[in-house]
Amino acid sequence: MLLSIALATTLSPLIPQEAPRLHPDSAEFVLSVPDLQATIGSYGKTAMAKMLGDADLQAAIGEVMGSGPVDPVELLVQQVRGMGSDLPPILDLHQGVRSISMSLEFLGEADLMSAIFTLGFPTEEPQLAIRWVVDFADEASRAAWVKVLMDYTALNSAGLPESMTPKLSTRAVTLQGDGGSFGAASVTINGISAMEGSPPQYIAQGGTRAVLIAGVKDIDAELQRMSSAALGMVSSQIAAGRAKLGEGAGVKMVEAYVSPYAGINSLMESMDGGGGLMETLLLGPGGSMLELMMGAPASAMIRGGHWDVSILDDGRFSTRGWVPGGSPSPGLDMIGGSPIEASSLGLAHPDALVTAVASFDPAMLLGMVTEAAPDPESVEAMMSQLEQEFGFRVDRDVIAPLGDSISYSLPKLRSLLSAPNLMAVAALEDRETFTRGMDGLVGMIKELGEIEGQRTDYRGATLYSWSLADAGGGGGMGAGGMMAGLPIDPSTFFRPTITVMDDRVLLSTLPTHAKREVRRVAKLLKAGEEATLHAGLVETGIADGASMVNFADWPLFMGNLYTQLKALAPMLGGLAGGGGEMDLPFQLEALPDMTVLTKHFQPSRRYSVALEGGRMDITESSIGPEVSMLMGIAAIGGAAVFGASAGFDEAGDEWDDDDMVIEFAGQPLNLEEDVEPGPSGQTQSSLMGLSMGIQMFQLQNDGKAPASLAELKGDGPSKTGTLKELPSDGWGRGFKYSNKGGKVRIWSIGANGIDENGEGDDLLLEL
Repeated sequence: MLLSIALATTLSPLIPQEAPRLHPDSAEFVLSVPDLQATIGSYGKTAMAKMLGDADLQAAIGEVMGSGPVDPVELLVQQVRGMGSDLPPILDLHQGVRSISMSLEFLGEADLMSAIFTLGFPTEEPQLAIRWVVDFADEASRAAWVKVLMDYTALNSAGLPESMTPKLSTRAVTLQGDGGSFGAASVTINGISAMEGSPPQYIAQGGTRAVLIAGVKDIDAELQRMSSAALGMVSSQIAAGRAKLGEGAGVKMVEAYVSPYAGINSLMESMDGGGGLMETLLLGPGGSMLELMMGAPASAMIRGGHWDVSILDDGRFSTRGWVPGGSPSPGLDMIGGSPIEASSLGLAHPDALVTAVASFDPAMLLGMVTEAAPDPESVEAMMSQLEQEFGFRVDRDVIAPLGDSISYSLPKLRSLLSAPNLMAVAALEDRETFTRGMDGLVGMIKELGEIEGQRTDYRGATLYSWSLADAGGGGGMGAGGMMAGLPIDPSTFFRPTITVMDDRVLLSTLPTHAKREVRRVAKLLKAGEEATLHAGLVETGIADGASMVNFADWPLFMGNLYTQLKALAPMLGGLAGGGGEMDLPFQLEALPDMTVLTKHFQPSRRYSVALEGGRMDITESSIGPEVSMLMGIAAIGGAAVFGASAGFDEAGDEWDDDDMVIEFAGQPLNLEEDVEPGPSGQTQSSLMGLSMGIQMFQLQNDGKAPASLAELKGDGPSKTGTLKELPSDGWGRGFKYSNKGGKVRIWSIGANGIDENGEGDDLLLEL
């Protein structure tokens, strides 16, 4: 299906359009909802709508909140309506709306960066013109919509000082002829001035149309122009996008146009013409890797162009994009700039929940590094110096041996308290040369003496890993950094490893991840089999000329992350130690299984095709543009709930620091203040470190606690170490430990030096 869509849309010619438009050709951003009622009618098919209406989810929410079933949509409506008894019915604004469109136009010398910077600040000359056009089914719907809007403006202005109260002016204007697409010749204009010097703002209404405009001085001429545009003629940019992309399948939800590479061009101009290492890394490979991971939303944000989103009959979203022209940053074409071969799919991990394969141009990478240097001749001098001192050149021995494709894979999250198994893979054409380069690189890093590097040969592969545990004595996760007070080994979280195999180079977050992949590949070779291909990528297929192909089961990945967080939830109650409990506004033990949240969602499939004159992007996913909006609402709501529950104590007073404490055998540890000085405070800090180490151990060993503290260093059957050293208490003694029936107790024998089994002056922590 994806291939047929691509062939149909890429063969559609661009059709010149000269008819009047609602929005000007000079607009940098245009968005249209062509049929709001059809979109609302089709939205019930989507996975998000099905999830929100699912009886199991509603029952689960009720259990968490300690009540009967709760409809999350109705709960949100009640929250909004509860903001004030005088609040107009803003949730009903969609009634009678036929279509919506809006545009942003940068004025004068303004560009994206300057327009954003000045947004909301009064200027003598407007930097940005904003146009909203809302068409209705009838005049009554339009009148009701505008009344709600005006009432809300008045309500929102109540109580403001005179200098900040909007000033309203009303006048009428007569449009030419019968009013054209307004449906009536008489239009009422309400002028709104919020503060002196601010751009002019207007609400105009007449017939079946309402218009909201800011930053446009000649409102009369603007309305005359709009009235001559036929319904549906949004802008010449939207018309060009329709011609290139075609109508597609399903109900069109959103059409959008963003000036190609507007953000990147603006950023380059703000950096005095671009160039340099910032542009090379952030606007090039960094942007492309973001595209690989996040898909079409990232491409739309980075590259701009024409995009539309439709709701298919099966409830999935079809997102299609066309980005005309070439990138101003060569780095964006380094990844996914040319067609890939089907054999490249073998680089992707077959069990990855999220993965992508794309073409790669090593020569372009070398060119970018050279151009980023202030003096190209200095690059050659540096290369020669590296060869003399360390026996390698970056261009010849590190970049040139790479192949023409790359991949990244994100398998199932194994532990929340360890590094995610993120693997990036590049094809390799010359292992011997690349190994020489890596040996020289390790030698150079060792000479610098700031990062500990290690080379290991493992089952025919060569692993190069770096430890950040003792790097940069002043910060980060180093010995002198943020974890200096705790005995946690940072290499448990992150130890970047480059693994060199016969046909590929693997970058992983930990050596254990790399060794697991080496064993997988070696097992296939021993059996005489070719690499197992990722089923999702195979099903997506590689269209003719595809330069990038993605598979993303984000619902399952996020569900797995949720499961990990759910497993940590009981630890919140255990933070108080000694059986104490935190006062939370919900019931942790009632959190639902991840299947309740994910059962309606399907994986996303996407591919991108580099074409003459631009790039085409096709995505099918059960996750739509509404998810990011809901995530924002949830974040705001969560902050409000947390603030309401954590900001006040049971008596309704402001939160006192003493309201939340951890007790060790009656000795309070105030989390809002520094640990008390002296042996007792040192003991409390060490107990916290041991607690973290045990919890990490449990996550890596199916919930089992260590049989002894020695296992936290890797000295035991599991060989799973989470601490670099076992801490002593404040008197220089080791801690006592017991694990009986899953109940873990750790204690110091205290100042008197007598073991009282956690009683008396012993300092005890129970998990």
